[in-house]
Amino acid sequence: MWEMRKKAVGLLGRTQGDKRPIPFVEDTAVPPERLADYIAEFRAALDARGLDYGMFGHVDAGVLHVRPAIDLKDPAQEGLIREVTEEVVRLTRKYGGLLWGEHGKGVRSEFSPAVFGPLYPALQEIKAAFDPRNQLNPGKIATPGSGDLLTVDGVPLRGAHDRAIPADVRAAYDESLHCNGNGACFNWNPDDAMCPSYKATRDRRHSPKGRAALLRDWLRQLAAEGTDPVAEARRLRRGSGWASFPRRLRNSLARRRGEPDASHAVKEAMDGCLACKSCVGQCPIKVDIPASRAKFLELYHGRYLRPLRDHVVGSIERMAPLMMQMPGLCNAVVGSALGRAGLRAVGLAATPTLSGLNLARELDLRGVRVATPAALDALDAADRARSVVVVQDAFTSAYETRLVLDLLDLIAGLGFRPWLAPYRPNGKPLHVHGFLGRFERVARTNAAMLRELSATGATLVGLDPPMTLTYRAEYAGALDRSELPSVLLVQEWLGRHLDALPTAAEPADYRLLPHCTERTTAAASLPGWQAAFARCGLGLSVLPSGCCGMAGTYGHEAEHRATSERIYGQSWAKHVEEAGATGRLLATGYSCRSQAMLVSGVRLPHPVQILLRHLGAAA
Repeated sequence: MWEMRKKAVGLLGRTQGDKRPIPFVEDTAVPPERLADYIAEFRAALDARGLDYGMFGHVDAGVLHVRPAIDLKDPAQEGLIREVTEEVVRLTRKYGGLLWGEHGKGVRSEFSPAVFGPLYPALQEIKAAFDPRNQLNPGKIATPGSGDLLTVDGVPLRGAHDRAIPADVRAAYDESLHCNGNGACFNWNPDDAMCPSYKATRDRRHSPKGRAALLRDWLRQLAAEGTDPVAEARRLRRGSGWASFPRRLRNSLARRRGEPDASHAVKEAMDGCLACKSCVGQCPIKVDIPASRAKFLELYHGRYLRPLRDHVVGSIERMAPLMMQMPGLCNAVVGSALGRAGLRAVGLAATPTLSGLNLARELDLRGVRVATPAALDALDAADRARSVVVVQDAFTSAYETRLVLDLLDLIAGLGFRPWLAPYRPNGKPLHVHGFLGRFERVARTNAAMLRELSATGATLVGLDPPMTLTYRAEYAGALDRSELPSVLLVQEWLGRHLDALPTAAEPADYRLLPHCTERTTAAASLPGWQAAFARCGLGLSVLPSGCCGMAGTYGHEAEHRATSERIYGQSWAKHVEEAGATGRLLATGYSCRSQAMLVSGVRLPHPVQILLRHLGAAA
């Protein structure tokens, strides 16, 4: 029953639009034998006012949880709070029930004297004995003497505060402004992905709820200043950064002198976000802090200069092909004392080295071609249907080239025709750091290329989960739905072709640590790995775990390196240390495998590599 209620609250919280279900007539209880009639009248009262609502509860106890959807930012709807509350009070008394079946008494305290009747003075005496100065929850349930009780419309409502934020601004930051304060992000379980920065710091500013509250306050202050963040964002995406350089330089110098700006507090909180997107998957109302963080950073750095590191990280995808042409030189620079000092000077730490494999040469050896629409269209229909195009990302192509080749080999070994998509920047690092104008341009170019490949009938598959899921999340925020490419995760593709998998020569059991973005925003895909392993006669258990702490670029930022390792130590470390070098512990994320190698010195295989190994053994 608790799980059902928890899911119902989450589903209601994800309602779209300005009208949101609000728990102000929550938790009434009537004798169970009278519940049906009570529900009928309750619904009639809400229907008569044209309200949508969610209704669930505990039939055996006569407890009802009801959340009418009201837009409290609309002054005309604010009066519904008292109107509906008084109607529900009347109905509850009519059916011999209580306003509070379990909890949630809140600000309905004005009705306490009527509900408790002759018992209310006894409650006042208890209150006076234990809290004579009325300091503990004043005005709730009972007050000593003749003190005032809270009233349903006598307390400030969040909607009244949010009215100060213009409607178009609220719509632009919708993914975080609807945080209802439920606190699901105050999660201390180290083996749960939700908000690793809160687990590491125990500082509520570094939780999705804390960041959403700071963002809401910041937007109110911008409105008070007369600043329109939506118009400012449009201007920044159109214009050149050089035109505003003198102003940003002056502001940055003023910041160094300690001149106040409320946006600095928001920046500090946002800097601690790993952009892992666990809040998107696990918050009951799907608060998306990484999306709001990117929008905030865009505006913040329209006022203040960016650190050089942001530009380095934002350019890494564009520079990857050039770096892959000279891996020896790049690795020598990164591995030298001077190179490490230079990287640390710009704020980067634990920088990885390139794999050094020549991808083009390896493709030639395998007879694998780079996919183009013309080359795919030249195939007959059957060959196009068997064609699988691996979509490159900068990190696996440059730093784990062997894994890209292993995926191509697995595709070929299962009887399909592998292709490699032309390299194009994905844009995720740009989005994470708030280069939203550049991100949109990169996304549009890349999506157009991928759509052309997909239009031939070939299947597109991405290797790294967070990069692949960018096509479904961040691209959806920047492009029209018709522009979005369809790129499958590896396990989603395998799940469609289980019959092609052979039985392994010897059974074996493995354990999997998925990337946290994959675990929380594509959880339905994970059984695909288990189904593929099971089809081969292999066992695969998905371990409960938190974040590895690397989260793309976060763990490479010098000031975050210690926190990154602390997050790793809370959950991943024990799993990796237990498995040691057995090769039985697998990880799907590039950043996760990098972290395990950096901290524990253990190289974790990808599930693709295990399937390929058993495929070779079976042959």
